Amino acid sequence: MFKQLSRKGKNIYVGAILRDRLDKIVLDIGHYIGRPVTVAEFIHYVIERHGDEAKDNLKRILGTEEERERQKKR
Repeated sequence: MFKQLSRKGKNIYVGAILRDRLDKIVLDIGHYIGRPVTVAEFIHYVIERHGDEAKDNLKRILGTEEERERQKKR
């Protein structure tokens, strides 16, 4: 199931709306610091700094399969 989880060069799809938002964020950062910043740099930073918090929040929000099944029965 998790083969090649961190394969080098693996791409992800984020969609046009999120990509536009990412582009605007990194453009703003780059303008502020005076050098170009890539989307990859930004994502790397966000994951390193906030990845565990986001993971915990999503686990809490989405719940386990068992919790979802209980919600369906209500």
